[in-house]
Amino acid sequence: MSVRALLLLIKSSVPCGVLVIALLCPALLPGQMVSPSIDRPDEPFSYFAKPTDEIGVMDAEGAAEITPEGYLRNGYGELMFFAGPQMQPTSVRVRTLENGRLPIIHYEFEQDGILYRFTMFAARLARNPGELHLKTSFPYPGTIQSPPPGYKVANPIVDFIRVEMKNTGTQANRAIFATGMRYDGPNTTGQPHGDNRYTRPAQGQFPGDYRQIGELFNSNWMSSFDDAHFIRNNRILYCFPAGYAVRHLLLREDSLNIQAPEVERPTQLHTTETTPTGIVVYSRLLQPGESRTLDFKMPLIPTADPFSIADIDQTDFDEAHAQVAAFWNGIFAQGMQIELPETKPVDTFYASLAWDLIARDHIGDDYIQNVNKLHYHAFFLRDGADIVHSYDVTGYPLFAKQDLEFFAKKQLPDGNFLSQEQQYDGWGEAVWAYAQHYRITHDRQFAAWALPQIARAVDWLKKARAADPLHIMPASNVRDNEYVSGHLTGYNFLALDGLRVAIQMAKETGHADLAQNWQTEYEDYHQAFFKVLDAQCAAHDGYIPPALDGQQGGYDWGNLLSVVPEPTLDAHDPRVTATLKATQAKYAEGIMTYADGKFLHDYLGFKNTMTETIRGDQEQALHEFYAELVHTSSTQAGFEFNIRPWGDRDFGNNLAPHGWFAAEYRTLLRTMLVREDGDTLHLLSVISPDWIGAGKTIAVRQAPTNFGTAAFTLEQPSAGQAILHLSPDFTAPPQQIVVHLPWFVELKSATADGKPANAHKGALTVAPSIRTIEMRWTVKPDAPGLSYDRAVADYKAEYARRYRLLMHTAPGAQNANQK
Repeated sequence: MSVRALLLLIKSSVPCGVLVIALLCPALLPGQMVSPSIDRPDEPFSYFAKPTDEIGVMDAEGAAEITPEGYLRNGYGELMFFAGPQMQPTSVRVRTLENGRLPIIHYEFEQDGILYRFTMFAARLARNPGELHLKTSFPYPGTIQSPPPGYKVANPIVDFIRVEMKNTGTQANRAIFATGMRYDGPNTTGQPHGDNRYTRPAQGQFPGDYRQIGELFNSNWMSSFDDAHFIRNNRILYCFPAGYAVRHLLLREDSLNIQAPEVERPTQLHTTETTPTGIVVYSRLLQPGESRTLDFKMPLIPTADPFSIADIDQTDFDEAHAQVAAFWNGIFAQGMQIELPETKPVDTFYASLAWDLIARDHIGDDYIQNVNKLHYHAFFLRDGADIVHSYDVTGYPLFAKQDLEFFAKKQLPDGNFLSQEQQYDGWGEAVWAYAQHYRITHDRQFAAWALPQIARAVDWLKKARAADPLHIMPASNVRDNEYVSGHLTGYNFLALDGLRVAIQMAKETGHADLAQNWQTEYEDYHQAFFKVLDAQCAAHDGYIPPALDGQQGGYDWGNLLSVVPEPTLDAHDPRVTATLKATQAKYAEGIMTYADGKFLHDYLGFKNTMTETIRGDQEQALHEFYAELVHTSSTQAGFEFNIRPWGDRDFGNNLAPHGWFAAEYRTLLRTMLVREDGDTLHLLSVISPDWIGAGKTIAVRQAPTNFGTAAFTLEQPSAGQAILHLSPDFTAPPQQIVVHLPWFVELKSATADGKPANAHKGALTVAPSIRTIEMRWTVKPDAPGLSYDRAVADYKAEYARRYRLLMHTAPGAQNANQK
């Protein structure tokens, strides 16, 4: 998914005229940057100048955006915060996740000697009807009753917000804090929503289409309060605690309106989309060291149901917090476990799983894998396939299977798999996703379900290739990703990948007729494709171009898929080497760029990094690994594109977290530590110098592979000693295990289960029965000091240098600064 895909999502829900990329991707002014002072040394590094986050529940119909300011935005409004005697809107850029990985947001700021600490999360309430009692004055004052027999509790999704105010000074000081609702944030781009936000509401036209719950703004809404709720058109928007100083319908009343409206009487406010309403103010004199805590709640969907309101009112913050933490810790514990001496890589691994699961919808019988619940609340076969693969290779086959069942709804009557018009990569993505799921799970029931679909897909492929003049995947003109018309290279790599793994599935499940039929098709297709590919690579000095018709233009995308997800070419093929060299030359800030270097692209380069991992280009892969981590938020979220190299670090309306980034990151880290290559299991293909040293441990547990479960622990009792303990649970053992040696060490000796072992080409190859490998090594004098912290420090230093150049030199030097 890229520029055009995002425009289509917006266009599908915007009743306006022509949309141009400039609205989505406003060009930077020459030399536009952001002050390096935003990166405070006492805070975790967060790459984005205007980050976004989301809090939500797995498989829910929506989620709340945490805006760049730190407000909560859903389909119905935006909960704002104000502080200090002048009631200034708050804005906090750096946020963190609880324990570094749970989707529970924390942030803080200090103002006028008061420290304000925020905690935010989403929970689905699940009380039984008998536990509910109306103890609220809304909407039936004075009643206390239980739900009638047969009443079905709505189990609303609620965002919980705790604000702790603490006097950090040595004398008494007043804490002043307020909340309020507005419909949207300010707009400077011409989009139909506030900056760094998304279009809502949107009604999807079919399952998987862009959708957002919510309602359009209406200046005639009726607003009012009761003692615990702000109410709009008889539905509660948010709940607030007792002890408030005052409630106002508006932040500042009209000076011409001598008599302010009664706040408990429904009133038409005639506001704009950005006007704060429903203001609740708290004012408390705090002694030195004293704290006060305020708990707020905001239902994802405003409700007038008295029993849902009772459910919300009666659910305690701490109770909900404990349940949410236990749920996500339980999810994390089910899959692959990774332990490294660095926290950022591991926290990002776990948090990325949460971002992908929060992105899913569960509607009826369908589990729909979206990219996020924000601007990409939609399904794409291309994103979905890699997310499914990530679930499979990191220990979540049930989630993968649930997602794959929805893929079947994207198979057309003619047999093709298509989620977006002319995006023929969907064929290979779907077939490969099905086949790789079987390969790692050996689920024959799933295979019996999937094989008939693949058979229909292959029938379509045969007809499509027969009708195509090049006898490969048909040409397209979608202007997405590669952004060029014609026969796209990546579509063919993916189709061959899917077909090859499907043949293996057919063989293993006893369908020799299908396997032979598909093998014949594969060989003919392979021959036709390479006839074209060889000619185009020869015309481009060995570089694999994005398209195959000899045309100029096109952006790198599918041409990076020659080795991953499946090896159509050998990793050391000269064409692979040439393509890596050509695309690495386009990197900026250490990561891949898009649109001829115009934008940084946060997940496009993962294909290169995985290819380098397989090739043994350890140092290059590690540089890219850390560069990707640098380009995340302090909440472990990656983005897609729309940030200019060495620019203002603002992705505009292309919001984070991005689910494809999350999945690719998890797959990359798994590939670095555990990967398969035919009948061989590879361990520790890429590790960091920061993970090596006395007392440090690298551990992997519960890692699913094609051979069964892999598990190991690398202990380092002393600076020159490493002991690898292997504890796999193989169902079909590999022929051999290859343990890669870090490129920055010199091996002195090694034993495998007590017997001498010799290294060859930087690796130890042992039998699958080996359980202990002991290595003696020394770190080379020229070993690079690579780590996440070092990568951040290097980035900040270079950014600051360029900023000084911008601010203190002539325009010509400023232009050079952006290269």
